[in-house]
Amino acid sequence: MKPEPDPAVVVFAPVPRDAVTLRALLEEEAMRAHCCADAGEFYAALGNTPLFAVMTEEGIARCAPDELSRLLRTQPPWSNLPLLVLADADQRRIDTNRFVHLAEIGNVTLLTRPAARLTLVMAMRSARRARLLQFAVRDQMQELAEHAEKLESTVAERTRELQAEIAERRRVEQTLAEAKRLESLGQLTGGIAHDFNNILQVVTGSETLLRLLLGPEPDARVLRALQSIRRAADQGGSLTQQLLAYARRQPLANIVLDLRKHLHTVSEMILHMLGPEVQVRLQITPGLWRVLVDPSQLDAALLNIAGNARDAMPDAGRLVLAARNRTLPDAALPEGAHLAGDFVEICVTDNGHGMSAETAQNAFEPFFTTKSFGKGTGLGLSQVYGFAIQSKGLAFIRREETGTAVGILLPRCASASDTAAAEKKQAGQEIKGLRVLYVEDDPDVAEVTAAMLQSLGATVTTADSADAAVRLDLSAIDVVLSDVMMPGELDGIGLARWLATQHPHLPVVLTSGYVLAPERLQGLKMGFVRKPSAIGALADALVKAAARR
Repeated sequence: MKPEPDPAVVVFAPVPRDAVTLRALLEEEAMRAHCCADAGEFYAALGNTPLFAVMTEEGIARCAPDELSRLLRTQPPWSNLPLLVLADADQRRIDTNRFVHLAEIGNVTLLTRPAARLTLVMAMRSARRARLLQFAVRDQMQELAEHAEKLESTVAERTRELQAEIAERRRVEQTLAEAKRLESLGQLTGGIAHDFNNILQVVTGSETLLRLLLGPEPDARVLRALQSIRRAADQGGSLTQQLLAYARRQPLANIVLDLRKHLHTVSEMILHMLGPEVQVRLQITPGLWRVLVDPSQLDAALLNIAGNARDAMPDAGRLVLAARNRTLPDAALPEGAHLAGDFVEICVTDNGHGMSAETAQNAFEPFFTTKSFGKGTGLGLSQVYGFAIQSKGLAFIRREETGTAVGILLPRCASASDTAAAEKKQAGQEIKGLRVLYVEDDPDVAEVTAAMLQSLGATVTTADSADAAVRLDLSAIDVVLSDVMMPGELDGIGLARWLATQHPHLPVVLTSGYVLAPERLQGLKMGFVRKPSAIGALADALVKAAARR
């Protein structure tokens, strides 16, 4: 790429002979000349960044001092235009004041005529060198400005990156703080539920004892009062189970569940969780079979599915909670092709943006999530799958034309209310003579529960801690019934593990409404009864455990 030629030299010499002479000298020095015909053209040429300017005395006389002064004063910071002025040697013809004024505002070199050729050429060469140095300064200033602009851009970009990093760090810290807060809240909730369950156990046990102490023809008012106590205790028990479902501090405690009633309650919970923007519809097939399931874990699973559906419908949408009977294998349900028997299918369908095939394939994997960091743990659907498998059923995902369907299959339970009543009566008969070691640190709960078991004919020995229980002679004990959370070196789970090694043939039934670490129960062969427990459920668990000896 050829370098650009130097700018032209502006010449203002009204006398033609002077203009021709100056042009010839400049061309000999390889400099281009721009000869101006009048002052206006001269002014315009000065504004085009010339190499330098040459004026004769006659040219100065035709210029307006103010305009020439303005042009020279408004040069860029790097510019100081060399100005060669040719004047006669006769001082009387020289306007000294005018030259002095130009010298004050510009880079003026005054040459007298007639000037020697060498003198004039050397002055032109000097003006050219000075101007080229000014151009070099201009270029360097431009480069510095570009570098400064680039530096400012880099600093601004890095500042934005740092701000983004700081914002992300704050978001992560807030997420961790929120997780810790929720964990603390879960522990607090579970602790409150545990204490409340003990209170309810005393209430329900006392209500049961009062019924047993009534004569054959009790006062109807007393029965109504006892029934009110039972309803209130049941409602309190449901409340604590919801708290524990949030705290996730409980093992599975399956009961025979009427899904028709239960799903109505769940649909109301889902409706409150999703808000008014999402329509919730309930579709339950008449004659829906009963299932043996942990209701709180079922609630948690359905709420997890509904929460995922809400994320798929950020603005508004529709969610359908449906339940129907299935006899498998069924061609209409290929997901359950490997199952056989009677099941109840619970399906939650949304009309959100749906899942990709890859997402649907991995959705049940622990910690798999498509949400941004901090928005989800990836454990919601894995809990659904684990719950369904643990309940001897299945969980599946079906991609719909619009939205997603997540289903749970639960095995049918043939037990009806009359069958349960018969089993309770049978349990009450079989518990007679059973020797029970009851370990409970709450004296009120221990007194009421022991009295209930004794009313059924069991022989009850009590201990106020697991540490005290291990010091007893257990040779005359048929079954151990123990609370889980107790002070001392051993809690209920620790006692069960100690018995498994020291007295492996002695069955254990644990009872609690709150388990701090449910995973500790894994690998233990024992029964479990959730507080507050009815006398029938407690007696049934003890009889079944004793039968395993």
